[in-house]
Amino acid sequence: MGYQVKFYQLRCIETEDNGEDETWVDFRGGRVWGRGDVSKGDVINFNNGPFTLSNSGADVVSVWEHDDFDPDDHLGDFHISPASSGRGEQVAVFRGDGAHYTLTYEVRPDNW
Repeated sequence: MGYQVKFYQLRCIETEDNGEDETWVDFRGGRVWGRGDVSKGDVINFNNGPFTLSNSGADVVSVWEHDDFDPDDHLGDFHISPASSGRGEQVAVFRGDGAHYTLTYEVRPDNW
């Protein structure tokens, strides 16, 4: 049996930059949302997926923030695995570079 993940909501609790961040979300190395302007307190609903999880263990979801004059900021990684299937909506936390974001997601069997 295979498993899939859906991403529902990105919430910005604290930006990395003063003012707006230019944030995006990657899953397994591919962009699933962004790059969009995000301010403190913003909630972005995007309901992306489902995306197939690998059978080899946990897949990585990453949140990034674009910078024009220095390297982009990696705000964190979170590992999603089939083990979280059937637990309903869950929340991943990203706290890199002084930022604080949460990402709501759900894992289910591939007969979604």
